[in-house]
Amino acid sequence: MDHVNDHIAQVTYRNIENILCAEDVRRNNTQLLYRAVAKVTQACGTVGFLALNAFIFIGWIVFNELIVKFDPFPYTLLLFGVSLEAIFLSVLILISQNMAAAESERRHHLDLQMNLLSEREITALMRLVVHMAEKNGIPDEKTEEVRAFAHETDPAGVLHQIVRAEHRHRLVVAGETAQPRAKSG
Repeated sequence: MDHVNDHIAQVTYRNIENILCAEDVRRNNTQLLYRAVAKVTQACGTVGFLALNAFIFIGWIVFNELIVKFDPFPYTLLLFGVSLEAIFLSVLILISQNMAAAESERRHHLDLQMNLLSEREITALMRLVVHMAEKNGIPDEKTEEVRAFAHETDPAGVLHQIVRAEHRHRLVVAGETAQPRAKSG
C-alpha cells in the first residue's frame, strides 16, 4: 500500500511541477508592460502600501501646517495627487482583473478539456467492461447500468440540456414571483 501511495504522491508532484512550469513559461512570455502591471498591483494591494499612503498624507498635512505652507488648506496639490493616484490605481486594477479573468478562462478551458478526455477514457473502459461481461456470460441485468454508460456523451447535447433546464427554472421562478399574493386579514 505504501508503494501505491508513493506512486500517487510522485504523479501528483509531477503534475504540479508540469503546471507550475507551464505557468512560468506563460508568465515569461507575457509582455513586459503586463508583468509590470501585475507587480505594481501586487505591491499596491498590501498593508505596507496603505501605511505608506497614510504616512505621506499625514506628513503632507503636518508639514504644511507646521513648517512651510506651500499647499494651504484645502490642500489642492495633495487632492490633485490623490486623484491622479486613484485614477492610475483604478486603471491598473482593471488591467489586473482582465489578466486574472483571462487566466481563469484558460484554467476553465483546461479543466473542461481534461473532463472531456476523462469522459472518453471512462466510456472506453465501460465498453471494455461490457465486452468482458459478455465474454464471461454475465447476465445483462447485472451490467445494465454499465451498458447505459458505455456510450459516448455528447457535450453539446449536455450543454443544450443545461440551457433548457436553466430556462425552465427561470420561468418557474418568474411565475412564482409574478403570482399575486393573497390578501391577509
